[in-house]
Amino acid sequence: MERINRLFIRTPNAVSGRLEQHGRHVFAYDPAVLHQPSAAISLTMPVRLASYEHTLMLPALQTFLPEGFVANRLRDRFGKTFKINDMALLALSSGDAIGRLRVSVDQRDASRPANIALRELLADQGNRALFDDLCERYLFSSAVAGVHPKVLLTATTEFEPCEPAPDKLSLAARAAVKTGDYIVKAGEPELPHLVSNEFHCLSIARAAGLDVPEFWLSEDEKRLVISRFDRVDGAPLGFEDMVSLQGKQNADKYEGSYEGIAKAIALNASPAYRATSLRTLYESVVLSTLLRNGDAHLKNFGLLYTDPTSDDCRLSPLYDVVTTTLHLPNDRMALNLHRSREWPNLQALIKFGRETCHVSQPAEVIHRIQQAVAQYRPQQAAHVWHQQQNAIAKLK
Repeated sequence: MERINRLFIRTPNAVSGRLEQHGRHVFAYDPAVLHQPSAAISLTMPVRLASYEHTLMLPALQTFLPEGFVANRLRDRFGKTFKINDMALLALSSGDAIGRLRVSVDQRDASRPANIALRELLADQGNRALFDDLCERYLFSSAVAGVHPKVLLTATTEFEPCEPAPDKLSLAARAAVKTGDYIVKAGEPELPHLVSNEFHCLSIARAAGLDVPEFWLSEDEKRLVISRFDRVDGAPLGFEDMVSLQGKQNADKYEGSYEGIAKAIALNASPAYRATSLRTLYESVVLSTLLRNGDAHLKNFGLLYTDPTSDDCRLSPLYDVVTTTLHLPNDRMALNLHRSREWPNLQALIKFGRETCHVSQPAEVIHRIQQAVAQYRPQQAAHVWHQQQNAIAKLK
């Protein structure tokens, strides 16, 4: 059984450094980037001559460790070949991680062509197990957080079903075909309608004016497709979740508070984006309360930036939001708010908005999101919407 002891960590322009494990995890910047502050791999790890060491995986790289479904599939596939520790999980899954970092066992950078169309992802597949096919193609380049089934992929977005596939188009026609980067999520037998649940929650968030990526529910309601929020015209943005920024491990994602997230935003967001990011956090917590989303943990909040030295560091758009009480009727908040995990009342939400997030009119934010919940009417999967409304009705 082989053990992976060395990995190369790349930023968009070059190899930034090497991660090695010899008892401890040690990251050292390459001498070639010591005078390039933008080559830093994290907001918390500026470029320097001295190495960074940690007994467990470095917190800044926790963001890119796969969890749940992806991690288990990798263990099943390679458990007899590699010792599946955190180093191996990074090596096997980080060909296309969320964010601007790439991890590889050598200094080469691999690119991945698009070989599926967005329309195929959204079409009714009948008895075809499309997501299983996607796992075979993309599992080993899907460093994405979350325990539920999901993969990262690139898909073509501009040609009609009656036209030939992109590899059969003429050279001139092929130039007109665009590609996009997406997260594809699937449901699980033990959690029926999970992707429909998230589709409706994201739809409500969008109606309430919250920042959300583009998203679509497939015709057979088996897959949710979401545009990558860490890409701008195909260029990667840096991304770090609150586990990384608070120096924790993924296993600690339910340990903390929403006040702690606000503090991390205040410490790390660029001054021009600090107030907006705190307001976005507040809107997300209000929405999670109204929708009874008990999975708004530390890994479901993160900061985006061009590079760690840029002045555009801000809270990312909303992602991974579901009504968890549909599946766990007695579920509570994922993190503490005012030292409690009980669902907050109106006064507690107003206090959090005014005193912690510095929102001048928190009651107006709550009212706006309440109105979006009350007025939402689904375009798809009405049976799930009725279940969701029953959960939401308990808040009135």
